[in-house]
Amino acid sequence: MFSGPLRHRLVVEADAHPNLMLRLLEPFAIHDVQPTRIRLDGPPDGKIDPANLGNMRAEIAFVAPVELAERLWARIDVMVPVRTSHLVSSASSEVAA
Repeated sequence: MFSGPLRHRLVVEADAHPNLMLRLLEPFAIHDVQPTRIRLDGPPDGKIDPANLGNMRAEIAFVAPVELAERLWARIDVMVPVRTSHLVSSASSEVAA
């Protein structure tokens, strides 16, 4: 069984909250994990109406051991603005030494 770091992609659907990106990246900083790619799709017009927040979709790619990736996912999944989230993992092209 492969026990080294894997590549992961965390996909999050959330309310278009003004500080959502800060909230999503904070657990990565706490656990010293550097995302390799971040994509954020917000409301098409770029406006956030407090009465009707709308949707945002974030994809965060990173490399980490499975246990750490699942811990990050668990922390993000319980955040108030998050509606749904899922973690996709695949073997890293890097060989563990």
